[in-house]
Amino acid sequence: MKDLFQSTASREDFQRWLDLGHAPFTIWQGEKVLVTLTRLEKGPSAEYLYRISPAQDNTISWDSSLLFCGVYDTEHRALYLTKDSLNIFTAGKFPLVTETGPSVAGEISGRINQCVEEAIANDRNHLPVQEVTGWQAARDLKDYQEYGAREEALRRFFDGREPDGRFHSGYTLDELPEAAFIAYMRDPEGFVQTEAEMYIKNNQEKFLLQFQKNDALLAEYQTLIQDVGSPIHQMKAITEAIDACGAKMVSVTIQKTGEELTFKMDAGQLKGYRTTYNTTHISAAGRREFEQMFGRYASFSAEDVTKITYGRNTIYEAAEPVQNIGMGGMM
Repeated sequence: MKDLFQSTASREDFQRWLDLGHAPFTIWQGEKVLVTLTRLEKGPSAEYLYRISPAQDNTISWDSSLLFCGVYDTEHRALYLTKDSLNIFTAGKFPLVTETGPSVAGEISGRINQCVEEAIANDRNHLPVQEVTGWQAARDLKDYQEYGAREEALRRFFDGREPDGRFHSGYTLDELPEAAFIAYMRDPEGFVQTEAEMYIKNNQEKFLLQFQKNDALLAEYQTLIQDVGSPIHQMKAITEAIDACGAKMVSVTIQKTGEELTFKMDAGQLKGYRTTYNTTHISAAGRREFEQMFGRYASFSAEDVTKITYGRNTIYEAAEPVQNIGMGGMM
């Protein structure tokens, strides 16, 4: 079933038809019929809405098809429309509805995730299991601890997204099953509670795995933050400087093997985490000088960069290294 979107009637005659009407409802524009709506009872409080697009002469024939366009909840006077019908009914000079809510699938998913997270309460001790036993989950955890956690910590570090370390439920309805919608419409609280309990029951080890991955990610992120002498902090400072100025080309000054060189380079190639910077993105003249000074296959890293300028402005300058001063025999 297509996803549905909660809507509100913007015309009194349309709302009266939803509440009381039984004959088809026709929308005219001048002498032209735009669409005809009809309804079929699904249950005591649910009616399915269908539309018919007439021919050019305003007539319908046995070739005309009924197109499902939504549901009207007669008990709660709630209107739900498919996306294509919503687009049609909000367009033109005489719109029938206004969009007022999110998709029903999104609303259901959000409420179930909230219910699951409240039940878990960010505490792994509230899970029915305390150990990952499946071989695939165990391998997934091992790979993440060894490789994935550092990669994600680096991405978050450069994006400025500190991990919150909290459990997050991932229930998602990609489509809206008809039975699920009808059950939700009749008893929202009961449907959400039942689905949340089932989701927890079927994903115990998956949830525990998330807690364990969170542990690994937080440890890696804290290591990055605390190691202020790491070149990664220089890479982030360079990235932030490039982002702030919006330059496409910048002048880069490096010091390498006792030599200093300034050249122009594609600014975008200086952003992010890189063990070394690609010299193919240095301007042609600068690349020739670089190869003459350091060798054809040489590269440079963030530790070599002393200054970056854009126009007449210095946008990045490496900090002076901290000098450790000895105390000369003092006890």
